Amino acid sequence: MTTHSDALVASDYVICATLRKVADVFNVELLWERIRGGQEGVCLMEALKRHPRTPRARQRKETRYSHVVVRIPERDYIRDDRLEDGFGRRALLGELQRLHQQELGRYLAEDGTIRYRLEPDAVLRPGEVQFLFGRAIHIPAEDEIPLFRIQAAAVDGQGEWREVGLIYPGQRLTLLNGDRRAGSIAVVGWPFPGGESVLLVMRSGSPALVDVGAEPTGCLTLTDDGEGGFTARDRRARGLRLRVVALAAGVESPVAREGVATPPAPVARPVEPVHPPIAGISDPAPESLPPLTPLDETIPRIDRWGRREPVLGIPAQFDEALEPVALPDWPTSPPAPPAAPVLPKSSPPSPAFAPEPTGLDQGTWIPRRPVACLHVAGVALQRLSAYAAAGISDWRLSFNRAGGLVSDGHPEAAAWLRIDNADRVFGEVVGLSAPLDLPGMWRPFPDLELELYAAPAPMTAHYMGWVRLPAPLALPVPRERAVSFGRGSEADIAPRLLADPRSLRWDGNRPKRSGISAEYLGLSRRHLSLQARRDDWWVQLESQNMPVYRLAPSGDLLDVLNPGVNTAAAAKPGELLVAGGYVLALGAVG
Repeated sequence: MTTHSDALVASDYVICATLRKVADVFNVELLWERIRGGQEGVCLMEALKRHPRTPRARQRKETRYSHVVVRIPERDYIRDDRLEDGFGRRALLGELQRLHQQELGRYLAEDGTIRYRLEPDAVLRPGEVQFLFGRAIHIPAEDEIPLFRIQAAAVDGQGEWREVGLIYPGQRLTLLNGDRRAGSIAVVGWPFPGGESVLLVMRSGSPALVDVGAEPTGCLTLTDDGEGGFTARDRRARGLRLRVVALAAGVESPVAREGVATPPAPVARPVEPVHPPIAGISDPAPESLPPLTPLDETIPRIDRWGRREPVLGIPAQFDEALEPVALPDWPTSPPAPPAAPVLPKSSPPSPAFAPEPTGLDQGTWIPRRPVACLHVAGVALQRLSAYAAAGISDWRLSFNRAGGLVSDGHPEAAAWLRIDNADRVFGEVVGLSAPLDLPGMWRPFPDLELELYAAPAPMTAHYMGWVRLPAPLALPVPRERAVSFGRGSEADIAPRLLADPRSLRWDGNRPKRSGISAEYLGLSRRHLSLQARRDDWWVQLESQNMPVYRLAPSGDLLDVLNPGVNTAAAAKPGELLVAGGYVLALGAVG
């Protein structure tokens, strides 16, 4: 294996090892160690051994890094996603974690965990792979919620603040610069070409604090901008504005800044934190930020029925239009409701021309993957008293006259269900608010009835009950393949029906900008794994914090999937699953 001079870039904070001429970037044997010839550069295990986290000492155990970012060419990443549905990268990550545990597991720090993240890189050439690790490389856990947001802006004041990255609870060091191989985050438009960096150091304690300094020391001048941020300048007056925004209650913005020249005003200008549910939330983003992708939109698009469109990370193709599926009977305590509105069935389009004579090849035939359906049948009404300490005062669900969920402030919003932090439920229309009992029926208009159901006893610790959606949302699920359900872009299925940040009120005040939404309440980024099998559904809990409740069609409790205790079960079609704020009905699999 040939090693080039630039194959290993190392500093006190970040180590970047590069492999070239790799025949298959998804082959772990070609990446981990020197087994086969042909590659050029430094393999991963060699780099980890060459640069330990703490060297062996008389009174100190040798430890090695266990958080590794793997970069592969973007072309290979996309090809694997389109042809193999991401099988190559999932298999590679699993094998890397297995080998790391097998070969270097005894060198883990006391609180160390093995985590890998695979990223596509548009700069890497074919056959190139990069490994990044070090004290400034942190990979958050699935359910780890960030504490701070890093933002940057131009010094002339003309540009808007743009998000650079996040700081998580376990991320002590964050190095900002313009080098993709030498920093935690490569800032787009970094104005300093000489390797100058800005180091953010999160100090332990309550509240959490972030120190800001230049790296190397004295290479940049840091000046308080008087608006909760600072300006970094070099000797040629090139500069960049930066700020660290607190996202969670109990944390503050940077207060200790190495070498920061400040005016007579106080050195520390804490940014008023936004109160989160439990651990942390997203700070309101400026309205002028660049448009988000469909996977990252705070408020997704709204379909013609007034419902927010789900985010599906799975390719689904249909030979025919999906028909509404009759859901199982719900608990019988409320009066029998009228039949839910049935969406009009799409008739197949009529051919625009006569078919060609048989025997002629008309094109490529693509086999269609059969699918089952998962239905968002209701919204679970969580106890807001659990989030009262975080500052959440109430939560409103907005409905149009057809019973579809719409965003708060939508012109078609006509009725609202409101839950306060005393766990009371109210029905509201314009000019009227009335308390509601569970179970029961609320009829805000003659043509709209909302059924309310009480939660069974084991669920009452987290839920008061749920409301049935008059127009359930059908989500396609490919058979014989496990898909993940959650709230983030990492999940294959993310309904995002509750992703409206304006539906939450904080200390009685409605947020003016985008921020945390009810989607975050009790729902992990990858909460649940589902697989439609031949005769039933396989359900496996992925969340490390919240349970999933499995209910019979009658609403009786069948099972509770708890983290680390009872994490998997076989479920029958028609059964209900309560995950976060969603009540899911399992569709037919035959």
